[in-house]
Amino acid sequence: VKETQQVKVAFAEQVGRLQSKQQQEALQRLAIQFQRKDWQRGKGDSLNSGSVFAVWRSLIEATAQSGACRLTAAHGYRSLTANALKSLRAAKELKTKRGLEQLQRVQGEVVDALRELHKVKKRYYQMSHMTNVAREKAADAQAKFKKSDHGIFHFRTGLQKMSSKLNTRLRECDQRLTEVRNEYLLTLSAINSHHQYYYTAELPAIMRRLDSDLYERIREHFTLLCCTEIDTCQSTHSNFSKICENSTKESPVFTRTAGFHFQVAPEDKVCILKQQSSSAEGESCLDKEARKWSAKAAKDYKIITHGERALQMLDRRFKLLSGDTGVNVEQKMVEVKESVRKSQVSRVKAESRLALLASAGVDVEPWLSSAMTQADEELERDRRLSEARMSNGDISEDEFEFTDFDDYDDDGDTFIDSTSCSVPCGYPLACRVLYSYQACQGDELSITEGEELQVIEDGDMED
Repeated sequence: VKETQQVKVAFAEQVGRLQSKQQQEALQRLAIQFQRKDWQRGKGDSLNSGSVFAVWRSLIEATAQSGACRLTAAHGYRSLTANALKSLRAAKELKTKRGLEQLQRVQGEVVDALRELHKVKKRYYQMSHMTNVAREKAADAQAKFKKSDHGIFHFRTGLQKMSSKLNTRLRECDQRLTEVRNEYLLTLSAINSHHQYYYTAELPAIMRRLDSDLYERIREHFTLLCCTEIDTCQSTHSNFSKICENSTKESPVFTRTAGFHFQVAPEDKVCILKQQSSSAEGESCLDKEARKWSAKAAKDYKIITHGERALQMLDRRFKLLSGDTGVNVEQKMVEVKESVRKSQVSRVKAESRLALLASAGVDVEPWLSSAMTQADEELERDRRLSEARMSNGDISEDEFEFTDFDDYDDDGDTFIDSTSCSVPCGYPLACRVLYSYQACQGDELSITEGEELQVIEDGDMED
C-alpha cells in the first residue's frame, strides 16, 4: 500500500468522525426515538467507539434500566435536548465548517509531501535497478576476459577495454544510487516528523477549536442529569461512572499514528545514510546537507519568533479597533498565524533531517549553532531597527509589525551567509536616507528622508 493512500484513508476516517461529532444531532436522534418508544430497536455504536451517539445512547439505556422511578429523569433529559439544540446549533455549525476547512488544508499538505516522497522513492528504485544491471554486465565482461587468456591479442584487448568501461559505468551508478538513497532517507525522515507533528500538534488544536466552549456551556445540564440519576437510584452509580469515564476518551482514529519506513530496494543492503567522498572543497555531501538544513531551521526560527511578536502587537491593536479596521487586523492575524504554522512544520522537518544526519555521524552542531547565533543576532538587530523607526514616527505600530514580518516570508531553503558575501568595497559609497533626523550636536548631520548621500571612509571628512 502506498504511503499516500494509507494517509488518505486515515484522514478520510478522521473527517468522517469530526463531521459526525455533532452533539445536537445525536440528542435529536435519541429524543425522536425515545418519543416513538422504539429507541431500543437500533443497535447504534458501541461505547468504545467514542462517538457522541454511543455515549448518549448508553445514558438512555442506564436510565431505562432503573424502571418507573426513572421516568422523571427521562423527561428532564428530553427537555435538555431541546434547550441544547436551540443555543448550540448555529455556533457549532460555523465552527465545524471553519475547523474542517483548516483540517483539509493541513491534510492536503501532508498528502503533497507524501507525493514528493513517492517520487523520490521511485527514482531510488530505478537507480537501484540500473546499478544491478551495470553490476551484472561488469561481472560478465570480467568473466569473459579471464576465459580468453590464450586468445588473440587484439580480441583480449577489446575485452579488457569493455570490462574497464563497464566497471567505470558501475562506479558511476553506485555513486548516483548513494545520492538518491540519501535523498530518499532524508525525505522519509522529514515526512515521518511532519506526520507525527500533524497528530501531536495540528490535529489536537483543530479538534479543540471545533469543541470550543461547547462542553463548558452544557456542563450544568450534564451535572444536573448525573446528580438526578445518582440520587434516584444508588445502584446505578457504577454504570454512570463507567459512562462518564468512557465519554472522555477520544476515538482511536485521532490518536494512532502510522509511521513510514525505508523500503529497501532489491539487492540493496544499505538502509542508512552513507557518506560519500569529499568534494574538491573538502566538504562531503552529508556535510552540505547539514549546513543546508541548519540554515533552514534557523530561518524558520526567525520567522516563528518574529511572527509571535507581530501577533502580540496585532492582538493589542485589535482590542482597540472596531468595524472594517478591526476586520483588516483580524485578517492580518490569520495570515501571520498561517505563516508561523507553516514555518513550524518546516522547522520540524529540518530538525528531523538534522537528527538523522547526526545519528549517521555527521557533526551538525557547529552548523546549527552558527546558524542559530546568526538568527538571534539578526532578530535583535531587526528589533532595534523597528524601535528606532517607531520612535521617529515613520511607521505605525501595527503596520510595522506586519510589514516587517512579510520580509521573512519563506522564499527559499537556505540563508545566504553574510560573511561569505562580504567583499572589499571602495569609498565613497552612494546611499539614500530612509528616515529624517535632526542634528542635536555640532558634529552631527541633519538629514531628510529620500536625500542621497555618500559614505566616506574614516579620515576623509576634511576632504
